[in-house]
Amino acid sequence: LLLADLVTELPRAVRLQRLVSAIRTHFGCGAVGLLKNEGDSLCPLAVDGLARETLGRRFVVAQHPRLSAILASRTPVRFPPGSTLPDPYDGLLDHHLGEPLPVHDCMGISLSLDGNPWGALTLDALSDSVFGEAARDDLSRLALVIETVVRVTRLEEENRSLRSGRASQETLALTRPLTGEVEIIGQSPQLLKLLHELDIVADSELPVLLLGETGVG
Repeated sequence: LLLADLVTELPRAVRLQRLVSAIRTHFGCGAVGLLKNEGDSLCPLAVDGLARETLGRRFVVAQHPRLSAILASRTPVRFPPGSTLPDPYDGLLDHHLGEPLPVHDCMGISLSLDGNPWGALTLDALSDSVFGEAARDDLSRLALVIETVVRVTRLEEENRSLRSGRASQETLALTRPLTGEVEIIGQSPQLLKLLHELDIVADSELPVLLLGETGVG
């Protein structure tokens, strides 16, 4: 599934969500999270098995020893059920919202892009002894595929940004009357952002809900 997705253009949110869902199914675990470096923090981009509010969190690495250990290693890091290190997802696991995580097994691996640290992938299982040596070896092999998916996602975003820029210029040309005066201001950040978002959803089959006053459509 991951390799098949590489030849299909997808919105970032869709591609990354399919990625974490496929990994969760592959390992048969309770939750998977894909997190990107943002300064001194890790920002979740896609999760499966974790509450949706996790996507709005920022995990300061210095405050989460498990995440810090994962980022410091280029090989999978496992935290067995007996680990005393606090889990960053306490209270965020589906079906255990607001509750401390029960005894569980978890592991993670750091991810790089073009030789630079990019983020991390985390996996949690509610049963113990899920992530044995075979699972860690499997994750190590999959790391390259995961990084490839992330790289393809970034390239698609750059391509969409270029197309959006061209579309913005074409829109400005179409709104310019014969007198040479511009009737619609088309250089504002708000309009450019709108054109960029339209370009993204136009390339997908995602449903779009338009909100606003009568005529906004």
